[in-house]
Amino acid sequence: MKILIIGPFPEPINGCSLANAILLKQLRLNNTVSVDVINTNSKNISSKNVGHFTVSKVFSFLKVYKKIFNINKSDVVYTTPGQTFYGIVKYIPFYFYCLLIGRPYIIHIHGNHLGNEYKALRGFKKCFFSFYIKKASAGIVLSNSLKVNFNGLLNPKKIFIVENFAQDDLIQKEKISKPKDMLRLLYLSNLMKEKGVIDFLDSLILLKKEGIIFVADIAGKIEDESKFMINNKFNKLHGFIKYHGVVSGQCKIDLLEKSNVFILPTYYRMEGQPISLIEAMATGNIIVTTNFSGIPDIINKDNGYYVQAKNPESILEVLMKIDQNLDANINKYSHRNIEYVKCNFTEAQFANKILNVIKQV
Repeated sequence: MKILIIGPFPEPINGCSLANAILLKQLRLNNTVSVDVINTNSKNISSKNVGHFTVSKVFSFLKVYKKIFNINKSDVVYTTPGQTFYGIVKYIPFYFYCLLIGRPYIIHIHGNHLGNEYKALRGFKKCFFSFYIKKASAGIVLSNSLKVNFNGLLNPKKIFIVENFAQDDLIQKEKISKPKDMLRLLYLSNLMKEKGVIDFLDSLILLKKEGIIFVADIAGKIEDESKFMINNKFNKLHGFIKYHGVVSGQCKIDLLEKSNVFILPTYYRMEGQPISLIEAMATGNIIVTTNFSGIPDIINKDNGYYVQAKNPESILEVLMKIDQNLDANINKYSHRNIEYVKCNFTEAQFANKILNVIKQV
């Protein structure tokens, strides 16, 4: 079986591009399939510009259409488009050609915005948007609560759930011993306002004022419009935090293993089920996150703590609670989170679930 993957691949690294890279890796280990790729990546990291039309975006994307005839050599086309009108429109030439030559295509949504976008559209744009989604042979979402994104667009029998994963090099460990000397915090995601990084930094400023001893590692690409504000808060936390930029490989593993609390207070409107949360559990971290989007489908009180979005004081309260009984908290959550990921969120499980959808198509 010949599979064509159309979607973003690293670089830059984000949840969707990483998922595509892991799927490609796992499928290439399977002797029953062959895989080709059309990489649609974009280097823009900005919560303000997501889903908006820009001339630079158009020119950067046009080059990928020259590979459209690769669809001829495939049996099925697997795609991971954006969740906005323009996110779908960019993929419509691929979908049109699939329909023209009779190739089935799958739409895998890595988030929780597609349904809201569909509801907000009117007139021609709504019809244009929905037509090509309705023609898909299958839709994939990250968790059960996210199936509503295809309401009115796909028959429920065509909607499948495929949860995210942790990379193999994070979960194939004999045992991870988490440090218990102090709060060792980690933020590992794009530094976008809607991902909660500003609220997290403000909570650290408050934690510092309380006299709590902590260190915090922060990694990810800083969105352009937040650079000044973030750097200003970095300066206020000098000596307490370290910014690592974009990390991968062993550097990323080291950060996850040496931390004991992972924080992602996200309210990002495109958020689905952050891979970073699963990676943090795989390495035995206590999870501190928001009850938002598809997160409650995989994170509950057995894995850590919820905080309120846009509320640094809520984060502060939870961090102080963890700090007061750090040893007990680590003993309660660390091993449990590691085993939870091993049983449910491996690379192979992720790829096999997608392959099963492809086989059904």
